[in-house]
Amino acid sequence: FGLKTVNWYVDEAAMIQMPVLSMDRKWTQLVACHYMDEFAEFHTKDLPVRSALARMTPSAGVATAFHRLAMLALVEEKNGLPFNTDSLTEDYDVAHRLSALGYPSAFVRYHARVPRQRKAWFRKGMVDIRRRELVSTKEFFPHKFAYSVRQKARWTLGISIMGWAQLGWFGGLVNRYYLFRDRKALLTAPVGMFGYVIVIQLLGLLLVERIWPEAVNLPPVIDRHWVWVIVTINFLFLVNRILHRAWFTGLNHGLKHVPLTPIRIVTSNLISFGAFWRASRQWISHLITKRPIAWDKTQHAYPSLSELQQGSGRLGDTLRFWNHVSEADLTRALETQKAGYRPLGLLLLDLAAVDDDHLAEAFAERGETYASIFDPFQIDRDVLALLTPEEAARYGAVPLRRNGSGLDVALAEPLPADHRTALEKRFGQQGVRSVRFLFAPLSDIAFAIRFAWGEDPFSGVREQLERLRAAGRLDASREAMLWRSVRAGYARLGDILIRQGRISHADLQTALAASRADGRSLGETLTRLNMVSATDIEAALKDQRSARWLNEHLAEALRSAPVDPRHEPA
Repeated sequence: FGLKTVNWYVDEAAMIQMPVLSMDRKWTQLVACHYMDEFAEFHTKDLPVRSALARMTPSAGVATAFHRLAMLALVEEKNGLPFNTDSLTEDYDVAHRLSALGYPSAFVRYHARVPRQRKAWFRKGMVDIRRRELVSTKEFFPHKFAYSVRQKARWTLGISIMGWAQLGWFGGLVNRYYLFRDRKALLTAPVGMFGYVIVIQLLGLLLVERIWPEAVNLPPVIDRHWVWVIVTINFLFLVNRILHRAWFTGLNHGLKHVPLTPIRIVTSNLISFGAFWRASRQWISHLITKRPIAWDKTQHAYPSLSELQQGSGRLGDTLRFWNHVSEADLTRALETQKAGYRPLGLLLLDLAAVDDDHLAEAFAERGETYASIFDPFQIDRDVLALLTPEEAARYGAVPLRRNGSGLDVALAEPLPADHRTALEKRFGQQGVRSVRFLFAPLSDIAFAIRFAWGEDPFSGVREQLERLRAAGRLDASREAMLWRSVRAGYARLGDILIRQGRISHADLQTALAASRADGRSLGETLTRLNMVSATDIEAALKDQRSARWLNEHLAEALRSAPVDPRHEPA
């Protein structure tokens, strides 16, 4: 819709600027959220008015389009360089140069009717709708104070200081007024900080008078009526300012972000003062040393898919986003799920529609954590001892490594909140202060639960691999790939029985609960409950691949594997 909007409006102005907003951020991230306030107000109130009055709109650097004739004029003016390489804010600079050349720019707010889906009200499933949405660009601004100060220092230096020095004051009264507004940060930033100092001092005096009555002889802070009148008027303007900002924040980001608007205004002013101080030092240093001012690159952060989806996406959407599953396979899995419930991730594995490596990556993306494959025989025995094999099987979790007082734990799939809490409590009883949950392929988890807690059944193969490494015929990466191929073929007994059509997911959950209650193995429990015959259990166990079969498979793979030419004897 952005290109269509530009195509429609670009003949009316030499440069088109569309709205730029911040992505919705967590309310606790005050630094990141203050961008929501500022850009919502500036691109919903200030820029439309400025564009209408001055017929000039400063570019934001993104969501900007130029008419071909305007670009040619810029190239001619700068001898082949359309943008001012001496400016730290060339996007701001270019709009003013176009205005000086007689080319108008325009700010365009256009709402498109976008196809979306929502849940049906009176039946199951989704319905197609068209929703009115603003055509805009959303950015992921810094969330750390220092990074924000660096970014705004560049803006202050480029717009307020260098813009003043390079562009001067031009145009009519309206344009000069807006140039003043662009540059007033050089005054408002230090004055605002001075005001905060006065407010803190006043509150301190009031507190002293409250807790120390003998201090009543202190002179009054304000002893003239006209000063109180000015303070009252100023306070009313402040309330008006807060209401404006809260209104436009709520309009663009929802009511949930409105209550903290006053707090974020203070955050914004603190950042602005830090930016003013940094920009002033850089400019004064430039004037004294005559050295050019270096581009102060902002430390950017980039949103994860879960942040792009704002928590509303589903597992299937994530897998489709990364093209890890086809639309046809996803549809087939969802239709199969209607006939009998099974978690979508496991169902896609049953249908061989996705690799468990990719499934782990999707879970990690949605959980804003990491995905990792691991060799269970490389885990420290003391770390493994933090869980029993039965607990590991119940939660589908394997402790990987200690990080000081923290612990990394690999999961096969997301755990319910109560299970996570139980695991954290279990680890906490053993001195672990913090737990970081990662996601690993289901085959790695299943393989670890089956073999890691007992004696290593692959010691013979490991000795053979050690001899190959010593002879220079095998490197670490090829060995890791070999072990991963072995683990990738391993599956849990219950999953095998479901894939063979012997039991349903609901039957498996019933059998697992009974197995934990009476201490029997899953196979024995299934047979006792007459869910599966002993013959079917034997067949499934053969498909599960025992340690003996895996040893034979490894030995055969080593015998038939071609020698890496890098390790051929000279």
